[in-house]
Amino acid sequence: MRIKGLTVGALGTNCWITADEETGRAIIFDPADNAKRIYDTIEKAELKPEKIVLTHCHFDHFLAAAELKQLCGGIPVIIPKKDKTLAESPDCNLSKAFTGTPQTLVFDDTVDAGDTLTCGSLTAKVIFTPGHTPGGCCYYFENEHVLVSGDTLFFMSVGRSDFPLSDGHALNESIKEKLFTLPDDTQVLTGHGNPTSIGFEKQNNMYVY
Repeated sequence: MRIKGLTVGALGTNCWITADEETGRAIIFDPADNAKRIYDTIEKAELKPEKIVLTHCHFDHFLAAAELKQLCGGIPVIIPKKDKTLAESPDCNLSKAFTGTPQTLVFDDTVDAGDTLTCGSLTAKVIFTPGHTPGGCCYYFENEHVLVSGDTLFFMSVGRSDFPLSDGHALNESIKEKLFTLPDDTQVLTGHGNPTSIGFEKQNNMYVY
C-alpha cells in the first residue's frame, strides 16, 4: 500500500491518497482545498485515481472535490449517507460561518455502515462513527492495518462536538466501541495534525472517557 499525505486549506486539513502498490489505483480522501496541488501530487507519483471519498461533509474536507473530480476525468465523489444534510447545507457544513461564502457539495454516491470500498488489491471497510457529524465514517484497510479517521480521532485528541448536529456522547462511544477495538498497531491517518496509532491513543488520549 502506498500512502501520500498533503496538508491543505485554511484549517490545515489532511488529504490522504491511498494506492494499490502494484497498479497505482488510488482513492483520494478528503480533498480539502488546492485541487491542482493534489492532482500534481497524484501525477508525480504516477497514480491512477478512481474515487474521491469523504470521511464527513464539513466544508474544510471537500472544497477541492468538484475541481479535482474534473481534473481526474470525472471520477465519482462518495460521501457518508447520513451526512447528506451537511453536503447540501452551508449552515450545517460550516462554510457560511467560517468563510462567509456558502458552499455545497455535489456527490455521486454514498456509503453506510458495513459497506466496503475496493481499489485494486485494497479493500476498506466503512466504519460508521457518528459524533463529530451525524454521518461521519472512518475507513479501515484491515489487511494493511491502516485507518483513515477523518475528524473522529486525532493524535491525543478527538473531533469537536460543539458544531451544529454534533453529539459528544455519540463521538465518545464511536471511538471506544468501534475504533479502540481495532488492533493496537493500526496506523491512524487523521483529518488534522499528526498520524497516530490505535494503541497509542488507547493509552494516552485523555479526551476519550
